[in-house]
Amino acid sequence: MSESNFWSFDKLFNRIVIFLLLLFMVFFGPQFIPIFALTDQSSIYMKIILSILFFVIYFLMLWVAYISYKKHGQNSIRQPITKSNWKMIIVAYVLSHLIEGGLTFLSNIFYHQETSGNQKGLQNMLSTNNLTVVLMLFGIIIFSPILEELIFRGYLMDALFAPKFKWLPIIISGILFGLVHDTGFNIFFFLIYAQLGFFLAYVYKQTNNLKVSIALHMLNNLISAIIMVKMLF
Repeated sequence: MSESNFWSFDKLFNRIVIFLLLLFMVFFGPQFIPIFALTDQSSIYMKIILSILFFVIYFLMLWVAYISYKKHGQNSIRQPITKSNWKMIIVAYVLSHLIEGGLTFLSNIFYHQETSGNQKGLQNMLSTNNLTVVLMLFGIIIFSPILEELIFRGYLMDALFAPKFKWLPIIISGILFGLVHDTGFNIFFFLIYAQLGFFLAYVYKQTNNLKVSIALHMLNNLISAIIMVKMLF
């Protein structure tokens, strides 16, 4: 497909519709339905069925996102992560974490809140039972970063923006990433997720390698998950 045809109105409109459907899929969160159904009173067979269902739903979501990115993305997902990429990941994480700390401090001053609705929701699910903890850790550390990077960085930035645009897709990606997380009416919680989205989008734009933003996202979620588990147990 020629570049002019790729950016024709009808083609772009179709890709926007696909993105909105992907966005709805993430916002609705069907992978959490089995988690909500899990209780300490569930039989062993029900726990097995719900656990399998959790993985099946996540894999289907990942498959849909991957197929969409593969069809409309402009970069190969098979690129390796180089040493310079790892340095960028570490620097981006440290900067993002420092900004997050400052925004959390401001949130505590102005809203008397230190934990967002999204974070509280994850903590509540993690505290349900041990099986839920295991399943949620798979989701938080592995599946969610891959899924969200395929959609918010890979598909959004490649399918909806021409390569000549650098900062606009980064800004839009960060804003949308902040909006889909439950931040309530706390502007600082929104900025916490938005700035993380900015860094994820920036490293993807700089490297054209989705694995780099996925690795940064996994690192962020891994450390957050460790902190949450320590707080709960």
